[in-house]
Amino acid sequence: MRVNWRKLGPVSLLLLVACSGLPLFGRSSAHKGNKNAVGADVQVPPRTVMEIQDIHYDGWTLSARLLVSPETGPLRLDRRLIPSIDVDVSRVSECEHGSVSSIHADVFAPLQRSENLLILNPGYWYGTTVHFGLFDEHFTGLGPECVEADISLRSFDRHVVAHQRIRAVRPSSMDGGTQADGGSPEEPAPSPDAGFSVPPN
Repeated sequence: MRVNWRKLGPVSLLLLVACSGLPLFGRSSAHKGNKNAVGADVQVPPRTVMEIQDIHYDGWTLSARLLVSPETGPLRLDRRLIPSIDVDVSRVSECEHGSVSSIHADVFAPLQRSENLLILNPGYWYGTTVHFGLFDEHFTGLGPECVEADISLRSFDRHVVAHQRIRAVRPSSMDGGTQADGGSPEEPAPSPDAGFSVPPN
């Protein structure tokens, strides 16, 4: 899946060609002024489990199924799980040789609102599929056959509650499959953007 940056519609993107070790501009402007959008009831986030499944990478775009469940208390999430805001990708590198040029996109989304707040309790999972355009024909060219990247999840209150480093391989470099290394396939996948209860032991 190739991303046509010229047809992204109303979402404004700031594209940065990034190399490992070079500083990137922060994301703070994306949610500036959001502290009072829903209220000041900010809580310490619980310990959270994040599973990353069905990783796909075609040399341009990285996509994966993300599942999350709190362990020690309720977890506040933005139910939209917007890529580059609620779910972020960073430290993209070539598997064997390290640093590689890639695209970092800052997405300027609407303010957080109470109708987007999801309170997820222990024993329940919430999931969605996320897509990240890492490489572009004009900025970076085709990405390497194998990449590694950090995936981070932020709570509704902007705390990083989980992160995981994944590896993804272009299908052409594998033996006839589209599966890539990374994530954990043990958990069943829910329907898109829906939580589900884990059956009791």
